[in-house]
Amino acid sequence: MTANQPTDPQPAPPAEGSIRDQLRNLTRRQQRFERYLGRQLRVDPAGLAVMDHLVSEGPATPSELARALSTSTAAMTLVIDRLADGGHASRQPHPGDRRKVLVTPAEHWEEAAFEHVEPLVVGIGEITDSMTAQEQATVVAFLERAVAAYDRATKV
Repeated sequence: MTANQPTDPQPAPPAEGSIRDQLRNLTRRQQRFERYLGRQLRVDPAGLAVMDHLVSEGPATPSELARALSTSTAAMTLVIDRLADGGHASRQPHPGDRRKVLVTPAEHWEEAAFEHVEPLVVGIGEITDSMTAQEQATVVAFLERAVAAYDRATKV
């Protein structure tokens, strides 16, 4: 091919900056939502992380929570104390080891939290439902790679 011959049209390069910008926007919105949720439920960020873990993984010992959330057991004890004092969680005797306790979310916690989270869950569900299977597969693949990049960055 010579310099004067037309070439096949090339696809435009991906708008990498746009993806980066939208990820930054999403991260900021997520952080804003977490602050909003914390204010609504009267729980600090560390407490929200503990409650999220308890709701998704079930009751846990303070040591298990400290390991899962990469904090010291002393710091975790303070977080659990605040959650218990606020009526968000309680300590229950461990069924298999009387020297241990299990931290359990209060009965009302999931319902109270879901009241504030539901609009987000519904909105994301509507977005997902509006996508083709191929679009969903592309987004899932991207998000899996993004999660892996975070894991590599934090050496998880």
